[in-house]
Amino acid sequence: MSKISKRIESESVKQETKKNKNEYSILVVANKVKELSKNFMEIEEKEVESRTGENDLKIFKETSSEVRRLMTDILQLKISGKTDEETKKKITGKRIEASLLFVTLKKLNRIDKLRLKKARDTTHDAKQRVDSFHLQLENLLYEVFHLKKEVDKCLEFKSKDEDIELVPVEEFYHEAPPSISKTELTKSNQHKLTLARLEWEFEQRKRLSEQCRNLEQNREKASNEITQKQKQLESLLPRLNSILESTRPLQEELNLPVERIKFQKELAVLLPDPLYILYSQIKAFIEACDPSLQISIEGGMDDALNFGSKNKTGLDEILEDVDSAESDMETDYETNKRSATSHKMKTDWQLTRHPLRIQLTVEGVVINFAYLTTLNIVVVDCKPLQRENGIDQLCIIDNLLSEIFPNDHGDESPSWVNCFQARSMVNGKINEQGKPYLWAQRLAGLDFNGVVKSTPQTFINTEFVETVVVALKNRINYRFQFVKVLHLLEKGELDLNQDSNAAFPATIYSRLVSWAPSSYEECLVTVKNLDRLLNFLEINPKALMFFKATIERESARLLAIFVVPVDYPNSAPICSLELLWNGKHTRENSEIIRGIEAEVNVSINELPPQHKIDLLIVQLKKLTLHLDLITEIDGQLMKRGGGSWQSQAKPEFSAEKMIPRLIKGHDRKFPTKYDAGSGFFLHQ
Repeated sequence: MSKISKRIESESVKQETKKNKNEYSILVVANKVKELSKNFMEIEEKEVESRTGENDLKIFKETSSEVRRLMTDILQLKISGKTDEETKKKITGKRIEASLLFVTLKKLNRIDKLRLKKARDTTHDAKQRVDSFHLQLENLLYEVFHLKKEVDKCLEFKSKDEDIELVPVEEFYHEAPPSISKTELTKSNQHKLTLARLEWEFEQRKRLSEQCRNLEQNREKASNEITQKQKQLESLLPRLNSILESTRPLQEELNLPVERIKFQKELAVLLPDPLYILYSQIKAFIEACDPSLQISIEGGMDDALNFGSKNKTGLDEILEDVDSAESDMETDYETNKRSATSHKMKTDWQLTRHPLRIQLTVEGVVINFAYLTTLNIVVVDCKPLQRENGIDQLCIIDNLLSEIFPNDHGDESPSWVNCFQARSMVNGKINEQGKPYLWAQRLAGLDFNGVVKSTPQTFINTEFVETVVVALKNRINYRFQFVKVLHLLEKGELDLNQDSNAAFPATIYSRLVSWAPSSYEECLVTVKNLDRLLNFLEINPKALMFFKATIERESARLLAIFVVPVDYPNSAPICSLELLWNGKHTRENSEIIRGIEAEVNVSINELPPQHKIDLLIVQLKKLTLHLDLITEIDGQLMKRGGGSWQSQAKPEFSAEKMIPRLIKGHDRKFPTKYDAGSGFFLHQ
């Protein structure tokens, strides 16, 4: 057993030795192959460096053409059909040559790949160098930018001493002591000069601070003295009040307005700004120019004191009170009722008026100025101071303040902020408060930041208060005279002064039988195209008063609609006529009526200034005269067969007036000019 085992061991040793020899030979071969491949790579790299791509392309083309030629030869030999050994040897030889040429092509391919790889590596290295240089450039540029920024910051640096206003250099050298100014050093060194000036400024400020402290102490002493004297004066007030109270019977007996003046001054302090400006301007004018006017502040002091606290500041609070009083579940009726209540409260809130008002008495008329705090406008109304027997007081105040200045009717708020809110209330409750005339806003200093909807030229006058007062006095004086004229017309009296009567014959048979006020709506129905006429004449109906007059001579009746401007007699009335006699005759169908209207409406400059208030009476008297002329001339034309309105056989009216020539021209005009010397009626 030992021999067998030894043999087995010896054989296994031999096998292992043989196996180790094989592995060693494999490693040797592998190393040789690796060395050869490395040598081949080195050779091919040298070839890449020694040759260019153009040379390889040339070799590739030559090798390709040689392979093509060999393949062609092999094809020709196979096509020839020869099978002898020599042909086979040629084919085998050419096949070997072609195979070797393929090896050359593979080598060229490897060389091309190596060249491409080398070019890529070279490009990559160049890119890395460029990126590195670019990064260095960016870093340098950033450093440059940072340095520039720091330089700019240094250049723009402002020291706190630059905010200090130093004395001029000349004044510094003149006032500063030598220990601070140091002329030898500071004149040649700007920095030391600045330090020296700052030191001098510091010394001055310390001195001024000490002075300020002393003045503060003096002020405290003076304040204490004032406080003591104030207390003494306050202690005198009850004594003075008791003295005034004890002297009140004497003041009333002597008619001394001491208490009233004092009360007015106390009320003036409580006025809102617009009313205070208006009050102070008019009061100053009265004291300086016209003591006949009277101005006062009306209203309760307690109401004025409590007005700011009791008046709610917004509509939301009002609506909140209304909503809080109602339940969540509502019927339609309750909802409508709540809307009406809210609207009413909103309107009342917008028309909130300050409890104080200004009362101006001008020529027997009291003009009240009130301030609507929510709308921020001043409203004006007026009333007669005393009632005269037989005179309609409504005619005195009707449109009395309208058109004091052109286009100022007081129907719209002059403020663009609330003109649309106020417009819906113009015909309602705002008229109860008054009208916001433009001249009143200007008197109160309200120009709404320069935005005024209408700016008449008179508002530019610097003496505006005087202009307004004079205009009001003229308007009121003329209105009282006009009301007296209306009172006479209602009685049918057409009395004129002697000079005016000279233009009329002694006897006029037609009479004014009725005179009554009318309205614009009624006149629109009566007078055809009245609205077009007023638009043509550029007259606003709001600045007019309308009246109806009836003139009769037996069966002949002349109806007249008079349109009288509110500034009468500065502007003349206009009349529209309708004759009811043997038909209906108006300006649309009768040349005679058109001529009468032209005569009455156009000839308005015949009266002197002192008698121009009689202009309306003159116009009515002309109408009575024209009615006489129409009836008498028509009768004479009927006798002569010259065309007449009458259809009966005998004229209704006899000829009482001397008319040499009845008609003239193609339009058959009547004579309207009366010659007082001869008593004849002549054509114009």
